[in-house]
Amino acid sequence: MKRIEIAVLVMLWAVTLWRVPSAIRTVKQRALWVSIAGLTLSMTFRYPDVMDWVNARSGIPNVATLLKHVFGIIAAGAVVDFVIAISRPETDRRIRPRHLVGLTAVATMSVLFAFVPEHRVIEFYEENVGNVWASLYYAVFIVYLGYAMAVATWLFWDSARHASTRPLRVGVRLMGIGTAIGVLYAATRATYMVLRLTGLADSSSDSAADAVTDLCKYVSIGLILVGSSLPAFGVARRSLQDWRSHRDLQPLWRDLTAATPDIVLNAPLPRGPRVRLHRTVIELRDAALALAPYADEDLKERAGAAARTGVARDPEAAAEALWLKAAMENKARGAEPVTEAAPTSQQAEDEEIAGADFDAEVARLGRLSEAFYSPDSDSALVSSVRQEQK
Repeated sequence: MKRIEIAVLVMLWAVTLWRVPSAIRTVKQRALWVSIAGLTLSMTFRYPDVMDWVNARSGIPNVATLLKHVFGIIAAGAVVDFVIAISRPETDRRIRPRHLVGLTAVATMSVLFAFVPEHRVIEFYEENVGNVWASLYYAVFIVYLGYAMAVATWLFWDSARHASTRPLRVGVRLMGIGTAIGVLYAATRATYMVLRLTGLADSSSDSAADAVTDLCKYVSIGLILVGSSLPAFGVARRSLQDWRSHRDLQPLWRDLTAATPDIVLNAPLPRGPRVRLHRTVIELRDAALALAPYADEDLKERAGAAARTGVARDPEAAAEALWLKAAMENKARGAEPVTEAAPTSQQAEDEEIAGADFDAEVARLGRLSEAFYSPDSDSALVSSVRQEQK
């Protein structure tokens, strides 16, 4: 069990440090970070070596237990703040009744703790069974924990239905399961406390009760950590996909914008991969619109016929690649446009692409790029278009 406890602590500290930048950036992520940091500190003060060090340094017997429970209440309250922030955003930051409940619980526990007998214990409640102050102290902690976990469970499951992405939906549901197991943990501890107070259980059952509640606790922590991390991994996965798509479209972007340099924005290129990809897609569309006047309908029909009779895997993309190449050649040799230029995406405020499926557009441009640089496009198909054009 000690190895499991160390592994959980390492994981908690790793996630706490990893989430510091996001906590600085956004209020919602700050609440999540506070909950994880509070849980991390609570579990840290529970570790026997840390507990002994803190108690010895402070000179107050069992003060590490009080700190452990206080940070546990902070963590539970922050979980509720987080799920409310993502499911029912508030317009201000005033102290809410739920915060007053948490502050009252902490204040009450601090007062009750002062009346608990001052002797070193490892398991605070089990070794103070029968003491009124210790029982009241522990009851306040368990009741608040169960209340906070129940509220969080209900809100997590309600907000999962409205999650915008699959990783977020799965992550929220996992956190909801984790907090539901937290309710089970609180109920189990409360039940065992009653059994010990009434004499229906004795100290021989302590180890079994601890094993059950520890299992609930570790499973709950694991699910909350995994669930809270899934959306971040989903964002990272999407960022990687966007970076790859942006990289794959760069050769096509360089060639088309070299033929139509006026459509390239002069503003600095954004750093985010999604925004960079969006700008690349816009400028590729604008380049195609700027080249379209140099390819009449007859040329486009011949390009389509050549693509259909060739070996291209995507005739539609091959046809567009053919007439784009022909239009680039016409423009390069000084030919006059045969039609007026259509408004570019920038001039139209990008209304069309904003309403379309962006991922589908990226995939279409990817097929166009593949066809544009296909050996077949550079040989037989393009030759047939050039010959008929002459």
